[in-house]
Amino acid sequence: MIAPELLKKLQKLNQEEKLEVVRFLNEKLSNEMQQYLEGRRVFKIPSRFVASDGGAAMRLVILEHSYRNCGDTW
Repeated sequence: MIAPELLKKLQKLNQEEKLEVVRFLNEKLSNEMQQYLEGRRVFKIPSRFVASDGGAAMRLVILEHSYRNCGDTW
């Protein structure tokens, strides 16, 4: 949850400043994810999801894409 004071400050920023905050957070999260994944091996495991469960299928696609391209997506 975002602290009320921080949320108020973020809402007052202009578009350029908001983009700068987003870029900062994106870079920070990317670095943290890269550190987390260093030294780990990722294995593809066959999934047994039901075709009608589109949400689960989409989550799997997103996770696979993220693991393959962690430097670009995180």
